[in-house]
Amino acid sequence: MIELQPLTADIGAPEIKALSLDHFSKLVIEADPRRTFLAFWRFGPAAGHWVRELGALWDTLPADTRVPDHSIWVHLDVVSALHTALADSDRPALLAMSLGPVQSFISQARSTSDLWAGSHLLSTLAWEAIKAIVTDIGPDAVLFPALRGVPAVDRWLVQEGGEKFRALFEDIKAEFLSEKSDANPLFAAALPNKFVAIVPSRRAKELAERAIGDARNYARDLAYDAARRIFHAAGSEITDVTRDQIEAQMGEFPEVFWAAATWPIGVDVNDIASAAFQLQDPLNRIHPDLVKQGVFDPKTWSVLTKSVKLDGFDFWQPNSGLLYPAVYELADRSLAAVKAARPFQQVTQEGHRCTQCGEREWLTDTRDKLQAPRGKRRARAQATGRGEVETVWAELASNPKHRAWAKEGEHLCAVCTTKRLWPTVFASDYVSEIVGAPIDRFVVSTHALAVSTSVELSLDGHPERIESTTALGALEGMLNTLDVKGATLPKRLMKPLHERPAMKTVAKKLPALLELARDEESNEEIKGTDISMRRVNELIRQVFGERPETYYALIQMDGDRMGAWLAGNTEAYKLRYRETWHPHVQAEVKKFAVGNPAIQAYLDTYRPSSPARHSAISRALNDFSIHLARHVVEECAKGKLLYAGGDDLLALVAVDDLFDAMQLLRLAYSGLAPREKMDLGNSVGELRPGGQKQAGLLLKDGFGLLNGRLMTLMGHKATASMGAVVAHHTAPLSMVLRQLREAESRAKSPERDRFCIRVLKRGGGEVSVTSPWWPVTADKQPVVELSALGLMKHLRNQLAFTDFSRGAIYRAQLWFEGLTDDAKDAQNKHWRDQMAGALAAQFSRQKGNPEVARELVDFVCNVVQPERPRTTIENLLVTCEFFARESRMGLRMKKGHL
Repeated sequence: MIELQPLTADIGAPEIKALSLDHFSKLVIEADPRRTFLAFWRFGPAAGHWVRELGALWDTLPADTRVPDHSIWVHLDVVSALHTALADSDRPALLAMSLGPVQSFISQARSTSDLWAGSHLLSTLAWEAIKAIVTDIGPDAVLFPALRGVPAVDRWLVQEGGEKFRALFEDIKAEFLSEKSDANPLFAAALPNKFVAIVPSRRAKELAERAIGDARNYARDLAYDAARRIFHAAGSEITDVTRDQIEAQMGEFPEVFWAAATWPIGVDVNDIASAAFQLQDPLNRIHPDLVKQGVFDPKTWSVLTKSVKLDGFDFWQPNSGLLYPAVYELADRSLAAVKAARPFQQVTQEGHRCTQCGEREWLTDTRDKLQAPRGKRRARAQATGRGEVETVWAELASNPKHRAWAKEGEHLCAVCTTKRLWPTVFASDYVSEIVGAPIDRFVVSTHALAVSTSVELSLDGHPERIESTTALGALEGMLNTLDVKGATLPKRLMKPLHERPAMKTVAKKLPALLELARDEESNEEIKGTDISMRRVNELIRQVFGERPETYYALIQMDGDRMGAWLAGNTEAYKLRYRETWHPHVQAEVKKFAVGNPAIQAYLDTYRPSSPARHSAISRALNDFSIHLARHVVEECAKGKLLYAGGDDLLALVAVDDLFDAMQLLRLAYSGLAPREKMDLGNSVGELRPGGQKQAGLLLKDGFGLLNGRLMTLMGHKATASMGAVVAHHTAPLSMVLRQLREAESRAKSPERDRFCIRVLKRGGGEVSVTSPWWPVTADKQPVVELSALGLMKHLRNQLAFTDFSRGAIYRAQLWFEGLTDDAKDAQNKHWRDQMAGALAAQFSRQKGNPEVARELVDFVCNVVQPERPRTTIENLLVTCEFFARESRMGLRMKKGHL
């Protein structure tokens, strides 16, 4: 376990009670029970921020020390939600809702700004739907996702609670109140598109329809706001035609599906069988096998529906809480059925379509313009009258100030217009209001992210060598003469760059310069300037030692079998009752089980899922997505988190940090401690003798500790799959996203808990590596010491930082052509010895470490076990060689660094 300052004997129960009572007393808002409840809900678990004696463990106190599988705060949330649902003699129901479309909406992105906007807009609309419910019956009603600590929810609490709540958030140094850039947590898309809530059964339909109405009304209002901004910037105003288009196109956006299942809670123990039948009948209609799973499994049902006595006392007494898994299954399956049916209202679209989605008409002021083909649409000053029409979009694209809203030839529909302007609207209206100052909204472009690799390598080199050269000063002066906007660089670079203003100017403006001159070898002057590209290239090579990096990486991660985790119907994701108890309790109960078959049967029965289990899972995913994912991508690596909601994640990462970012995200998801062989440097802290620790993130045994915040994570049994694509910054983003989805799908098929890296070379070549993260023992324990990415990083470093020649990789490829390539080869000892021996000989000949060659062959044959082992080893070597090249590893500056 992670050693923290515990609640030990130096603080007794009476003192804890007094401190807690004093804390909650300060949260009371006189004559306002609603705001007092919200304060208790949000700030009660955060007492450790004010009362140091309670410490970090206060937030994770177990509800029952005998069964420490969820916290007291999760327990209180569920009890409070059930109390609300049971009011007025009603019964609780599980309301499941899902918003979309997701993949198609996000994949239409043409830039990183669009990519962020699509994810963030859907997350915001999900919150608008959730807000309709929590405003009415409280945030405790939402089981999934966990809402406590979500930035959008905290912003709502400030609006609801006024200055009292703002002061409380300021006390805990809430970053969303002060950060004046898109490093503000509000810019994180932290809510998934699906949620589950406990609601009063009789009000389920009313609350669902209110949630749908609020989400769609909000989206429609955004569309009107975006259209007005677009037309006003083009010197025009929206017309009745525009309004009709917006109403038609936004009428059923977003798509929202919902289903509800009543939980027959409060029934007498003798009526459980009849209550169960009420659930079994609809489950049977969905699929007959469903009633044989989970709590209705005959073996489980026969044990848990009977009372168990121990020395005359009730050891186990069945109640209607036993039926929760079936209620959840019914709601979840019904939601899936509704989504599969996909009811919709047809919208007639007659004119030319939106140039981004190709589904809806582009917004116009008169309908006759919709018939004009793309080549006939002009700005006001460019129109000749020869069959050409003036459009607001062409006018907008002709103005350099608004190129971020519309590029040449673009004409967008209401939905795509809303997405395009969402960064501007969100920053100016949504965040500025809460921060109290204008927001410097920015997005890290693919080119800027690629260049950041070279910038950091220069900073890590010899500063006196760089700063003393006239090349840096000359390049800075040249860039200052250009009328270009400085690019935004990853957050991790900004602090060291503040100390080197000349390099900061070069780093921020160099991407724009290279965009002006795509042909980096041209000797001609850049169009519109007197700057020679030959001189630019000379200065760049003097400053950086080589051409700047031109590749970047995209990561997409997804937790494995999350539906099975929540349903708890399969053995792999269930625990027996005895396994959920504290070891001391297990030992004592085991004595009574001897000679008592009823107790023994109970101990051996799998515990059904419960609201507390779902809330605990949701809390773990919440901590990962809001806190850990952002820290890993933006603090430990040079990257930008585009989306992190629950178990899903999408991020941009500099190519030289890809291995570390992927490994850290996977470790953080499960709460696994890194090992020395992973070579993660100072990215993750580690325990030191005497409890001392390095600054950074602590991960161990399913827990995480970051900036004093203790987080319960998913644990070693939870796995995740990840796809990663490395692409040139000029590659079409839509194509890269398609390759990314295919990479993630490859990582999940046919097995899971794997990663797939695809390198898309500018010349059209492609190489990919798909592998398990590490070996796993028979009892599902990960052997983190043998990390696949750790081995790849070790080989990359050998190629980059020592005298090991990359020629060994090319020679090995030629030698591989004489070997067979069949799955049986991996099991053939002679083939493996031949492969490992020849590869080790090549490595030795080129001054490399032969042991690395043997480790790679053994890992591929023993762990990866591919259908084509020779090809897999070859791809792995070629991939490592790509990552070891000078532009991304700074070979000339760092040779011999290790």
